[in-house]
Amino acid sequence: MACRVGITQDPEKRKRYWSTQHPSLRNWQLLYKYVSKSAAQSAEEREAQKYGCIAHPGGTGPEYSVWYVYYFEY
Repeated sequence: MACRVGITQDPEKRKRYWSTQHPSLRNWQLLYKYVSKSAAQSAEEREAQKYGCIAHPGGTGPEYSVWYVYYFEY
């Protein structure tokens, strides 16, 4: 079973996107909520390594905003 960890400012929009990419998406979870992108990015890297998931650091958005770390399986 493959999994992915990522960060987003809009969890519902991101889930809709990944659902089109992975129709077998399941077990969608919001793991953490942060007020900085760098903190969320660190958590993304840590959780991806912990679970052996795919993660691609990067993306656009402001440093200081509400950022969510998500996880799903497919």
